[in-house]
Amino acid sequence: MDLFGSGRALLLSGTAATAPSPHLWLILTDPDASGQVLGVMVVSLKSFSDRTVLLAAGEHPFIRHESSVDFGSARRLKVSRLAAAVGDGRCRLLSDLPPELLRRVRAGLLASPRTVHHIRDYARAVVPAPFDTA
Repeated sequence: MDLFGSGRALLLSGTAATAPSPHLWLILTDPDASGQVLGVMVVSLKSFSDRTVLLAAGEHPFIRHESSVDFGSARRLKVSRLAAAVGDGRCRLLSDLPPELLRRVRAGLLASPRTVHHIRDYARAVVPAPFDTA
């Protein structure tokens, strides 16, 4: 697997792509020809959270309480910027996602009403069809 390839989990903070506090990000694609990957943030479950994909404590070692995949946060991330963030301490590499969890999150990206159209289109274009398989 690429350092920032499909199935990688990251603890990322302090970039234009994230909130100032660290959040778990899941990488859903391998790097494309322009050096970008598709990532989505995981947030604590709230009453207003996207409920397309809910994660229980322990589904990934970093998840300690019920959480939601925030498909509205999905974006293309430059691998070079992620690597720089690792170098300056704003990004920490975590355990990879189990294949079934990666499949669920990919399927959720296509199903969520909060996923913006250009992100959905990009996902379908860069991952061999169907996108919802790992």
